[in-house]
Amino acid sequence: MRPTLFPIATAAFVLIVGCAGPRAFTKGTYEDPQTIALLDDRFSENDLQLIAKTMVNSLSAAPRIAGSAAPPAVLVGKMRNRTTEHIDMESLADKIRTALVQSGKFRFVDGVNRTDIAEEYEYQQSGYVDPRQAKGPGSQTGADYLLTGTLTSNLQEVGKDKLVYYKATFQLTGLSSSEILWSEEKEIRKAYKKRSIGL
Repeated sequence: MRPTLFPIATAAFVLIVGCAGPRAFTKGTYEDPQTIALLDDRFSENDLQLIAKTMVNSLSAAPRIAGSAAPPAVLVGKMRNRTTEHIDMESLADKIRTALVQSGKFRFVDGVNRTDIAEEYEYQQSGYVDPRQAKGPGSQTGADYLLTGTLTSNLQEVGKDKLVYYKATFQLTGLSSSEILWSEEKEIRKAYKKRSIGL
């Protein structure tokens, strides 16, 4: 190859590779998290927000719970994802729990960090901590209720039309009686239409 053609060939190769490869997002802006944006047909943060809002409003107004003399203590139990998608059910539970705690109508028992708490008890009882300040087992708050939830989905696709359906079902169970004292469900249905290639 002649020396004068080498730079031209190199530039052409870089241009072809650059156009064929994945493009990076180089410019972005902050958006309101409440803004509804259906960019694809998967579970989105908007779906999570809609479900959490429904559950919080319903549970806060539940007659058998709202009439409690003191804010009941709740333990978050299993959050089951029965869809075919990878959905962060812990994030959904966290959003519901945070709103309920901030309402002042509920207290929550930490079930996730029990092992860490037990280890801290052992350390504080080891003699390294001032006995007047040391915490130990025997004074934790006992949960009154167990909060659990399940998310399911259904997909229908015919021709260019696609319907995505989600149903979230949550319930609050009394630990003393194992009675379901509250239950609520939220349904979400989203419609999509395929676009022709090149449009």
